[in-house]
Amino acid sequence: MEWAPRFGSLCISQLVKYLARHPRGVRPDDLHFIGYSVGAHIAGLIANYLKPNEGKLGRITALDPTIFFYAGTNNSRDLDSSDAHFVDVLHTGAGILGQWHSSGHADFYVNGGTRQPACVGSATLFQTLACDHTKVTPYFIESITSTRGFYAGPCPNLFTYLIGWCEPKDSDYVLMGEHVSHEARGNYYVTTNAKPPYARGFPGKGRSANNGEYQGVRR
Repeated sequence: MEWAPRFGSLCISQLVKYLARHPRGVRPDDLHFIGYSVGAHIAGLIANYLKPNEGKLGRITALDPTIFFYAGTNNSRDLDSSDAHFVDVLHTGAGILGQWHSSGHADFYVNGGTRQPACVGSATLFQTLACDHTKVTPYFIESITSTRGFYAGPCPNLFTYLIGWCEPKDSDYVLMGEHVSHEARGNYYVTTNAKPPYARGFPGKGRSANNGEYQGVRR
């Protein structure tokens, strides 16, 4: 089935080119692709079919990219930061069904990137692992309209995060999700609630950085 993602991305790239040529179309630079699991890699593969003079995708949001199919054996097939002007990656099932390594301009490791609080107590191990992998979707959906926001702090790796060596300043935090700053770079860590609403707001304040309200889109 390895041909399926390549074929899917080829078809989508043809649509991207058609939209760019159409008088009422949209430039690739203005497109935002959101891909979950294998779909995250398909979004990255689309970039391989665009020539330099045909533009570059504006943004790719990768929701827990799968570790399967693309395990680094062929870098041209892996999602990376060269696939769009801005690539943000959300990790929730890293090392099991999702990939662990960072591959975007900004990578967000939710609750450490692996075990999600909402998935604790699932009936079977498989259900727990599947829950971790799929939980990324409701997180991102909530980020679109959340007035609290998923504020993430920079930290180079999980070990440093777990032992508490990362102490970001207020100005270091960025929003994860739809309204992420396109200037964000590196690895970020964020914790969530076990039940909706998942967003906890600005760390230590229980609210957003805008006096309790998130207003506007930060780019």
